[in-house]
Amino acid sequence: RMTTDFPTAPSAYGLEGPSAPVTVEKSPSASHTEILTLPNKDAVLALHKKIRNSNIQPPIIFVVDKDLWVHAPLPASHEFSEIITTNGYSIENDLFMDGSLETLLDEKEKTEFNSELAKFIRWYARSIEKQLNGIDANFRTHPGKILDDPEFYLAETTLKEGEKYPDTLFTEISGNYAELLRGKSLFALLLRQLSSPKRDVKFSGKQLMEFGASRKGGNFQRLRDSVRLALTLSQQ
Repeated sequence: RMTTDFPTAPSAYGLEGPSAPVTVEKSPSASHTEILTLPNKDAVLALHKKIRNSNIQPPIIFVVDKDLWVHAPLPASHEFSEIITTNGYSIENDLFMDGSLETLLDEKEKTEFNSELAKFIRWYARSIEKQLNGIDANFRTHPGKILDDPEFYLAETTLKEGEKYPDTLFTEISGNYAELLRGKSLFALLLRQLSSPKRDVKFSGKQLMEFGASRKGGNFQRLRDSVRLALTLSQQ
């Protein structure tokens, strides 16, 4: 958690998602600091726009998951320059990398994880390609549905006439899945191994998030330093 290591002065942090407090938490000494978590990035951006267009300019810092912005440059307008994003797709990705969570897998689990990961990315890359091209795709479908329903997987991965598979995107995501694959999907794939009924010691998603945050790795430090800088600028 970012407790006392984290800046304590801003009146509020605008954060995305229920998992945000795992990484950014009100410090005990920050009596005038509040953390507001919103359901998604769009909700945070809408609040940010509303506040920017008002006559009230309180010191508020906005932090969101990068989401599909991992596949394209962030909007260059001044409006978005004030938004702090995660390094990877989401906070789950950042903590996955900071915590080196794959090291919790034994050799057999690692082999199974890699096999399921490759199969899932084969489906995911095609789904993301559609979404990036303006075609609504169910890229948030749970990995369990993708991996455990052969008929669904076949239907979803069979190319239509004239359609080309996005090999470049598949290679890109496969080579950097810790950063580019949707974080909740990545955690779900990991938990298929780490919460397996066959396992003596089982982990939950919240435990993995806590573990990743406790390492205070590079992504944690980047987020912390970005908020500190934003706070300093807001007070000038």
